[in-house]
Amino acid sequence: MMWVRFPSVALLQAQKLTKAHCAWLTEQVHPVYRRLQHRLDELPVPFPESVTGAEMRLLEALFSEHEAQIALHLSAIPEPVQTIHRRVDQLVPDQAALRATLKSLAGRGAINSSLRRIRGRPVACYGLAPLVIGMFEFQVNRLTPQFVRDFQEYCDHGFRDSVVGVRTPQMRTVPLGTAISGTRAVGSYDDIRTYIRNSPGPFAVMNCVCRQAAGLIGEACTTSSTHETCLTVGSAAGATVAGGMSRRIQRQEVIDILDRAAREGHVLQPQNSQAPGFICCCCRDCCEILRNARKLSRPSDAIATTHRATVDSPACIECGVCVQRCPMNAIELRGSVAVVNAERCIGCGACVTTCPTTAIELVRRGDARVPPKTTNAMYVKMLRDRFGIAGLVRAGLRRVLGRKV
Repeated sequence: MMWVRFPSVALLQAQKLTKAHCAWLTEQVHPVYRRLQHRLDELPVPFPESVTGAEMRLLEALFSEHEAQIALHLSAIPEPVQTIHRRVDQLVPDQAALRATLKSLAGRGAINSSLRRIRGRPVACYGLAPLVIGMFEFQVNRLTPQFVRDFQEYCDHGFRDSVVGVRTPQMRTVPLGTAISGTRAVGSYDDIRTYIRNSPGPFAVMNCVCRQAAGLIGEACTTSSTHETCLTVGSAAGATVAGGMSRRIQRQEVIDILDRAAREGHVLQPQNSQAPGFICCCCRDCCEILRNARKLSRPSDAIATTHRATVDSPACIECGVCVQRCPMNAIELRGSVAVVNAERCIGCGACVTTCPTTAIELVRRGDARVPPKTTNAMYVKMLRDRFGIAGLVRAGLRRVLGRKV
């Protein structure tokens, strides 16, 4: 069946199409992509329908129709080609051809890939990737302006509402290391420097996909001196290096990057586990998470964090540095003192690290949650949050029976 590119939101609005009409049109024009959208929406990270069809354009950019049909049979947990072939043998009779297609999709950042040791030897495994952290980030160094515009349109018309403020997010905010040096109530999982010092590695750094995206649409970053700010640790570092997305670095260079993040007022956002595989040093200009959270009236409810800033009023000299550094516009000058809006503060510590009179400190929030221990535990919690215990049990049974999860 011949299909055409789904129209932009501006065109849909100009034609005054209803949401139901848009959904029907998308179904007729993109049947396999709609099925893939529904399949991706079964993952721990949502992939909802939008009124604009932006999600269809993202899938169209990543998958051909044939590749989308194959992706429908992939699991959320990467599997060997032999296992996948049993599901798609009528669609792709030749196992070697399937392996080549999956390798190509992984190389383009459309799906996940990993190496597992099976019977003592490394075996390439493939599975579905969520949109974030996943397909979007995998487009680092190969983004196009159109992909960026479609992604941002999707954020504005469906995706943001599905991921902001969820009980178990993929990322959390931790204080900049120098902001917590004198604080007692800091969990080990919040002390990223200690985590790096104790980690066996390996370590790698990659370009920030958000900064690349902003630059492609004419919104170049004004707060960061480099694009190389996204850190990966352990098996994640090995995977990104093998995929050509990152370069291997030593432990001291990781510490140096964290030091630079503190100087430039970046927000540390590691994966939401006690042993994160990635740590993003995010700026207020470009980070999609921060940009979207800043649009909310209560960012502190949407960002997973354990701290908030408070001001020692007598020590404040009204210099305004904290106001400029805050990524959530949570601080303002009232009279002769800086005041923190607790509903907007995400506890990043950017205000603390440059206060000339140490008038600001971080205190632990009363509702702070301990992050899941591992990446797998995080995704299990996210799945349970979305579909309940029954959904988790169904996923477990499918896994035991060798079906796609």
